[in-house]
Amino acid sequence: MHVILMSEGQGRTVSFGLGARHIALFAGVLAVAVLAAAFLGFQYAAGGAPVQTILVPASASGRQVDQLATRVGELQARLARLTAIGERVAGKTGVPLPEAGGRDPGRGGPLLAPERPTTTADLAALLDRLTEQMDLASDHLLVLDAELLLRQASQGKLPMDRPVAESSYVSSVFGTRIDPFTGQRARHDGLDFADNLGAPILAAESGVVLTATSHPQFGNEVEIDHGNGLVTRYGHTSRLLVKKGDLVKRGQKIAEMGSTGRSTGPHLHFEVLRNGVPQNPIGYLSGRS
Repeated sequence: MHVILMSEGQGRTVSFGLGARHIALFAGVLAVAVLAAAFLGFQYAAGGAPVQTILVPASASGRQVDQLATRVGELQARLARLTAIGERVAGKTGVPLPEAGGRDPGRGGPLLAPERPTTTADLAALLDRLTEQMDLASDHLLVLDAELLLRQASQGKLPMDRPVAESSYVSSVFGTRIDPFTGQRARHDGLDFADNLGAPILAAESGVVLTATSHPQFGNEVEIDHGNGLVTRYGHTSRLLVKKGDLVKRGQKIAEMGSTGRSTGPHLHFEVLRNGVPQNPIGYLSGRS
């Protein structure tokens, strides 16, 4: 291939030949130049996007930190009040604060936030810990309320007797609580009384023993039928003193406290069922059923 270059002013011409190798090289350089120009143009067109993308999350993150910090402060204040109330009531009445199945009840006060939290993850983790402590403190207050109610009502004639000795105390109430094994909120269909291994367990009311056997969840348990669809259950016992079909009287010793079945330590799990539906035992033991 021959290329002729002509000067417009002087009319001179210059000619030279290009081989196939030169043409291929020229085409390659031209292609690279075109691709480079296209890439730079794309980068220039999108150049403002990365700045905006970075700034928006940073601003949102700042707002999240402020919101979480405010929430942490509110929980700390509430936890401090709950802890103070619980300790004051326990101190004046002599009712011990339970340890929720061996878990630390957090009686040392609220967990303090770091002075300069750096990330939302730090605050979120702190918020989770404070929420758990709040749940425990709330459970402890419910336990104190139940124990005080039973003590105040112990002087009068009640629908049912307390199924344990006076040395036993309420360690977990009926309703939603923190499960001692999972640490999660879970339903609890009875009332737990804690005491030493072997402490007496008493029939809350006269009736006929329905079952006196071993259960995978309740361990060694007794169920007593009191008529009119009313049944009481006594779980986690160490030793059963009655058998199916026995007639028992109110206040009779029917078993000894233990930790059989799904249990973290010696206690009685006491249930009241009416027509098979769990009821809050406090209502029957305090005369408020």
